Amino acid sequence: MQPAPAIPHASPTVSVNRVRLVDLPGFPVDAGVRGQQAYHLLSTLAVTRYAQAQAAALELPAQLRDAPPDSPEVRRELPRYVDACLSSPDPAVQAAAESIARRLGRNLGYILLTLHRGDAVNRAARADWTDAEWAHWATVRQVWLGGGVLSGDLGARTVAAARALLAEAGLGETLQVALSPYPRDMALVGAARYLPPDVSTALCCDFGHTSVKCGVVQLTDGNITALTPLATRHTPWNWQNRPDAAVGIEPAFVRDYIAATLAEAATEADIRLEEVMLSIAAYVRGGELIGNGVYTPLRALGPDARPLLAEAVAVRAGARPNISLIHDGTAAAALHAGSAHSAVLSVGTAIGIGFPPEEAGLRQIKIARY
Repeated sequence: MQPAPAIPHASPTVSVNRVRLVDLPGFPVDAGVRGQQAYHLLSTLAVTRYAQAQAAALELPAQLRDAPPDSPEVRRELPRYVDACLSSPDPAVQAAAESIARRLGRNLGYILLTLHRGDAVNRAARADWTDAEWAHWATVRQVWLGGGVLSGDLGARTVAAARALLAEAGLGETLQVALSPYPRDMALVGAARYLPPDVSTALCCDFGHTSVKCGVVQLTDGNITALTPLATRHTPWNWQNRPDAAVGIEPAFVRDYIAATLAEAATEADIRLEEVMLSIAAYVRGGELIGNGVYTPLRALGPDARPLLAEAVAVRAGARPNISLIHDGTAAAALHAGSAHSAVLSVGTAIGIGFPPEEAGLRQIKIARY
């Protein structure tokens, strides 16, 4: 078997969730935006806050109206509810949903302005970034978007509002914003580009904080020719975006949950697990998971999660697969490999970020039907 292309190391410092919009000198900022972190402006939590504030206009069911914003059911269901409201026959409901889409889009525009301009007041609020991070963002000219929050009509409306705000700032031509061709499955398709060239079938999974998406990838002559999505699975924890997010989560539980999910997906797809590409909501260095996400407790079981997971899968599926790990933002960015001066944002439970790598050595995407 030919070797797979090397998967880039993703460092926690790349995250844009902690970027704070303190001010944009010389440009007006909408009420409620100034002083906020990007995570609070563009995420499932942001959609939830805006939707629950308009609960009556949106006719939110009680279980979505009254539940805590970070509860699993709300994180799973409320963005989809708002997306469906965009095509409601009730003009009032539709107008409320459109106002949320516009708010998200303008928030996105403000985040991109903050990153692109790199004003001193905003740099001072991000102590872990050096001039190098800000200089890199100043070179970005294309931003690709996807993720669960933006995979429906809500994504298209959000992009339109972001473009309008960038045009107001005089950057409509300088900074382009567009939805990815695979907004829901960016990480699955992108991760598959790192598969070895002589693999013909592989299971690709995207383990997020709210849900897990899996799909069977077919390759012909080293090219990705098909992706068959499998059932989306819900994660079993109530995740919160804070430094102690993983405290209290047992490492063995994380291992067994991932292994059971992979085995169940293989049974659903009726395939033998041999090659698995696992995109995950954690920063990845080889087989080590870094950061504070719910999957990082695996570190306590050993420095490399790949053999740990492979052994746990073998117990359940009868086959010991070759498992590769990739940061979810890095996986999504690979979808647009070769796109210079670009960034890829995946909007879900939080904002995933990646920068497209060089295209050389990666599998080509030739999906005829999707």
